[in-house]
Amino acid sequence: MLISSSGRMWLGSTVLAGLMLASSLSVSVPAAGKIAAKTTLISIPTAPYTNIVRTQLQWQTASLTFQEGKDSTPVSKPVSSASSTPNNVTESADKLQSRVVPEPAARSKSIQVAAESQKQVSRSVTSQLINNALSLQGVPYRFGGTSRNGFDCSGFTQYVYRASNTSLPRTAAEQFRIGTVISRGQLQAGDLVFFSTYASGASHVGIYIGGGRFVHASNKGIRVTNLSDNYYANRYLGARRVN
Repeated sequence: MLISSSGRMWLGSTVLAGLMLASSLSVSVPAAGKIAAKTTLISIPTAPYTNIVRTQLQWQTASLTFQEGKDSTPVSKPVSSASSTPNNVTESADKLQSRVVPEPAARSKSIQVAAESQKQVSRSVTSQLINNALSLQGVPYRFGGTSRNGFDCSGFTQYVYRASNTSLPRTAAEQFRIGTVISRGQLQAGDLVFFSTYASGASHVGIYIGGGRFVHASNKGIRVTNLSDNYYANRYLGARRVN
């Protein structure tokens, strides 16, 4: 039968207490051949037993302490050898690379945002340009005119674009030679549209406002006309984008 460590300690303590109690008592033993006339005191040598019990208790206590310490001793982790270092370096490099990879995407997103902002600014400028042009409706036509007192076709476009911080040459023929060539199907608000009217080549110019219409200085003053109008449809020459 196995006895637990706490049971062994209790048993040893009990035995030790009994031996110490016995050592303090005197035992009377009748002398041989005499009738209790004389008693002899016999002392039981308890010291050796006491030492033995104490030694046993100390061994059991030390054994229990060692066992408890052994059970609670943390298990040491194996130290990585030098051969594992390259793997750790590679893993760190991979982690660093994974952190750096999204940077081009962020840069691309920034570029997209900047491009979109630029488009919004461009649309705002175009809208302002169109509003300025339409606000001049009713101003009379004047050959060579470049002010609100009267405009000719190229003086009108030059005046409107100047208000939007864009410089244009003075005549329709010169304006036709600048900017980006735009097909009729690519027309956007703010593009210059040219016609060959009283002379060969670009002799008349207006500003496209969308919806197949353009605003220009006709002989009746500043007005809006449809590109499908018979007179201008037959004399359409091309378009240029300046902004």
